[in-house]
Amino acid sequence: MIRRISLLLAVVLATGIAACGESLTTSNTCPALCPAQDVAVHDTVISPVLAFDSTFVGFPDRGNELGLLLATRGDTVETRGVVRFDSLLFSYPVPSDTARPITTVDSTRVKIVLDRTRATLPSSVRFEVYDVDDSTADDTTTTAVLAKFVPSRRLGSLTVLKDSLTDTLLVPISDSAMLAKIKAKSRLRLGFRVDGTGSASVIMKTTETGWTTTVTFRPARDSTILPITISAFSGTPKAQPDLQTTLTDYQVIAKYNMPPAPPNTMSVGGVPGRRTYLRFNLPRYITDSTTVVRATLRLTQVPVAFGGVNDSITVKTHPVLAGPLVTDLRRAATILGSSGIGVYDSLLVVPTDTGVKNVEMYGLVRLWGAQVSLLAPPTRSVVLRASEESLYPTEVRFYGTNAPPALRPSMRITYIPKVTFGVP
Repeated sequence: MIRRISLLLAVVLATGIAACGESLTTSNTCPALCPAQDVAVHDTVISPVLAFDSTFVGFPDRGNELGLLLATRGDTVETRGVVRFDSLLFSYPVPSDTARPITTVDSTRVKIVLDRTRATLPSSVRFEVYDVDDSTADDTTTTAVLAKFVPSRRLGSLTVLKDSLTDTLLVPISDSAMLAKIKAKSRLRLGFRVDGTGSASVIMKTTETGWTTTVTFRPARDSTILPITISAFSGTPKAQPDLQTTLTDYQVIAKYNMPPAPPNTMSVGGVPGRRTYLRFNLPRYITDSTTVVRATLRLTQVPVAFGGVNDSITVKTHPVLAGPLVTDLRRAATILGSSGIGVYDSLLVVPTDTGVKNVEMYGLVRLWGAQVSLLAPPTRSVVLRASEESLYPTEVRFYGTNAPPALRPSMRITYIPKVTFGVP
């Protein structure tokens, strides 16, 4: 019996060895059946890999910021924030009585919430609050708003030692100014500025992240009357409800004097945010007729003199979802997929650095090869953007399509013959 079993095993092993020694040329077989079978692996560098690149400035749109950068860094950067309170209360409830008009305002405070994660703070920092409203003039353009940051319109300030600064601040503002707004049945729009004994920058949280700035005051000196709290709210422009909501709080850029970008370069980050749109020109005999196992986009960084190691930027690569009929490339740069779709790297870049930076995107290159359009070929494009746009005054630059050949973007692609699956 044992001899018969041994003979049967020998036959099975011999059959298996013979099968894997056979050359299976059909594309419908699985190479895993014969792991020893050779597969031709090809490796090539495509340069130039881009049809063109374009850098666009002004992201995110005003009012969509995930924070308000308050910065005063000498002649280089100065940014401020605006918060609207367009729904003030003109009376207050009294127990066992009808509402009474507000004729007294006491202990007015504005509460702001800070993100100090990457703040740059001197030993002493001062937060200033201004009245930036003017119902007779435009209060949405940068020039009009900045003109109101003058001493005569300052409503209050708070100076804090760096070691004593917390995430929540209560900045006292003028009681008389608050009462004047209430008596006039007007609105309150506040501008915020930071200053100190040296360069200062910190992020003020916004309604987009679930944090709202509030104003609190007492409507009477009677301790039994509860304080009134007013949340940020925008009432204009009435004809554009979506824009009305986004303008509840927004950033104003007073100064951004970054050294100008050299010719033939592309930029990411900065204040306001910059995005770079890349359109690829890949050979279709590779994307459509082979199986790509690796695709590495190689970008050569241009050093920026402004910045330090603490001013790093995380650069993310997003596939463009806008179809070929969207010809406005700036608009196309806002119609994006997640940075995790086919692109598996984000770059942590220090602006003063140089050298080649790699982005692995073989999944996206495979996806492009599988795309089919009845109207026009799909746009093979990505957008490079900072993960925290307009929150940090730092910018990273790379050589672009028209740079010298050795510096322009390229892509290293490793591929094998097309692998398909099915019944032989």
